[in-house]
Amino acid sequence: MKLTNQNIEDTVEKIQKFFETTKITRKDAIRVCLLLEESLIRYQEKFGEDYDFNLVIKKWFGTPKIFIKIKGKPYNPLDDESEEQIFSARIMQNLLSYEKAEVIYRYENGYNEIAAFSTKDFRNFKIPGGAITILIFSSFLTAFIISQFPQQAQDIIVFDVVTPILNTLIGTLIAVNLPLIFISIVASICSIEDIAMLNELGTKILLRFMAIMFSISFLSIFVCSLFFPVINFEFEETFLSNNLFELRQLFNLILSIFPQDIFKAFIDKNILQVMVLAFITGICVTMLGNRVVEFKNLIMNLKQIIFKIVGMVFKLIPIIIFLFIVKTILMDPSEEIFGVWKLIAAKYILFLSIALIMLLMISLKYDIKILDFLKKIYPAIVISFKTASGIASLPKNLEVCKKELKIEESLCDFYVPLSHTLCSSTMVIGIVVNTFFAAEFSGAEISIAQIFIIAFLAVQFAISAVGGNGGMVATMSLLLTQLEFSLDSIGPITVADIVTVNISIVAALIIRDCDLFDLSHTIKLSTEK
Repeated sequence: MKLTNQNIEDTVEKIQKFFETTKITRKDAIRVCLLLEESLIRYQEKFGEDYDFNLVIKKWFGTPKIFIKIKGKPYNPLDDESEEQIFSARIMQNLLSYEKAEVIYRYENGYNEIAAFSTKDFRNFKIPGGAITILIFSSFLTAFIISQFPQQAQDIIVFDVVTPILNTLIGTLIAVNLPLIFISIVASICSIEDIAMLNELGTKILLRFMAIMFSISFLSIFVCSLFFPVINFEFEETFLSNNLFELRQLFNLILSIFPQDIFKAFIDKNILQVMVLAFITGICVTMLGNRVVEFKNLIMNLKQIIFKIVGMVFKLIPIIIFLFIVKTILMDPSEEIFGVWKLIAAKYILFLSIALIMLLMISLKYDIKILDFLKKIYPAIVISFKTASGIASLPKNLEVCKKELKIEESLCDFYVPLSHTLCSSTMVIGIVVNTFFAAEFSGAEISIAQIFIIAFLAVQFAISAVGGNGGMVATMSLLLTQLEFSLDSIGPITVADIVTVNISIVAALIIRDCDLFDLSHTIKLSTEK
């Protein structure tokens, strides 16, 4: 529906009639309808009458829910303090106090969403990690039950049933993820073209993102080498024996990333060659510009199709996680549990250390107290921690950067959403730590040449891979296949990700806001000069 006055009126009327069938009090129903009507009018003023919005009415387990979704830039109408608005933000917030109903705003996947729903008389107990946590406990219970079987029966289950199923599912996952990575990189370069060409600042920010992520990648590699001593640093007495071997490996690595057969790169699942092909394609499309507009549109459409396919295949992720954990526990439970704790500890240390480094940087550079800075961005931190989602905290983060950190509005609107996509610092950390854990799990060593592969792929996957548990499983499947490490390590990796996801999102927000604060002051100083 379009954001016309008539459609807004009809929508509010539908909502009002729906609430008459629920247990919501008439007083609460009037408040919700007033809030939603005012919100839709504000969206109309913000985006125009030609913008579309969707109304979805559902009943989930006896709880009535209403969703209004508007595609566009992040805008929270419930928290708008503009002077021209009839109702102030304070009045809107007071209207949010209900007995039997609640209204929540969030921004996700490019959509502004307002959800109104009636509350139950009781509150469900929330489990951290949700369904994945239940899945993990189920896999532990299943593994315990199977462990009571005779050893021969256990071997049949693990090697003749679980392993073949896992090989098939992982093969399917990689098969759809390779074209996704290729299309995503090409599409990203095509979309970045307009940003980078916009002005010198756009290019400077993109280079800044790359510098941050590669720095974090190599710092993570250094810390991981302490937790997981798998890097082969052994040098023989003669210089020509081992050092030349390492140099030869690096030289061969550089040569091997350039594919000699385009189709063979996909067939062999050589992710490095696939990425190089994607970079070359994206750069060529950018250089040709308007002469290949139709090809650009084709790439964007293909991205949508591939995302749909990946979405369908990702429904297999819970089965993959379940089987990996069961297999891991049955094969060597005690050692792997200790390994998971090392994995979790390494991630926590890196997340907190890098966030602290960024806070110390702005504290020393601009004479600002760390606690004062954290207090200013605290509302966004709370949302990030509670929801374990960077997208959910995006509107509030934009607000605190503009109002509390006093950063120019245009810079915030440009930097914050872009950094969420192109500068996923904590995902880089997660991929590096997971890879080192997988090496130790596999009983393998990491060569100097492989360090550069890990650093490059960690940054690239952080940009192009799909988020969430499914995205990490798919990412690690591709990366471990490239490095020839055991895929069985994905089970413990998933368990560790569940434990560290909240602090990961918070650390990412702090790192991003510190860098944006530094960038804004750098721009001010250069402008004044």
